[in-house]
Amino acid sequence: MASWEFVADGPIGAEIKLPAGRVKVTATPAQTVTVSLRPEPAAGSRAAEKLIADTEVSFDGGTLTVKVPHRVHVRGDASLDLAVELPEGSSVAVNTASADVSCTGELGSLQGHTASGDVTADRVGHAGLTTASGDVRLREVTGDTLLQTASGDAVIQRAGGDITAKTASGDLIIGRAAHSVRAQAASGDVVIDSIATGMADVTSVSGDVSVGVAPGIGIYLDLSSLSGRVRSELDADEQGGSRGEPGLTLRCNSVSGDIKITRADPDR
Repeated sequence: MASWEFVADGPIGAEIKLPAGRVKVTATPAQTVTVSLRPEPAAGSRAAEKLIADTEVSFDGGTLTVKVPHRVHVRGDASLDLAVELPEGSSVAVNTASADVSCTGELGSLQGHTASGDVTADRVGHAGLTTASGDVRLREVTGDTLLQTASGDAVIQRAGGDITAKTASGDLIIGRAAHSVRAQAASGDVVIDSIATGMADVTSVSGDVSVGVAPGIGIYLDLSSLSGRVRSELDADEQGGSRGEPGLTLRCNSVSGDIKITRADPDR
């Protein structure tokens, strides 16, 4: 095991690279930065210790850099557990292959790229994430979100800004969207439990689309599916708003997927 500690005078930037293992980032009110690196229990101790010894850790100009080198072995990369504690409001950029990433506390931004690693986070100001087969789960993003996955599923429980997402076979599930959502999916489903304003612009090939509209919002609907079923559970007089001006535009198009529009549960 190896550990480092630095003094910070506020939020910092962190650049993290770990091919395999686990990355745990914790944002706290403290004005210190700590890094610890240890082999995973199942990792070969000799290869892992060599990897730790070759790892670059530095803190300069308000930026923490942690770079674990890529080593190709007969049994693959040695897996390491990386734990980073940093001040609340810090910005994190992380790059992994199979390593999972978990973030607790409040981050100013989270940028990430993984192959098969999963990404989870509590509260983020802005998020930009790309995965291949890794899943993404974000509890709350107060700003904008940019998301791209291949087969990984993505869940955003609450979004305060605009969402732009693209998936292939992965599903996209959004709990509560405060502003616009633009989503493209191939065979993955797109579910928006509740959206209140702006535009939901969703395009799919074979994936199904389901959108819940917040109560009391006038809507303009533009829905079409070539061979799928299109259904709106909204009353005809709910479209347009109190003065005939819709507060929300829903534009959902699919080739063979079903499209369903409902009123959102106000208690969610």
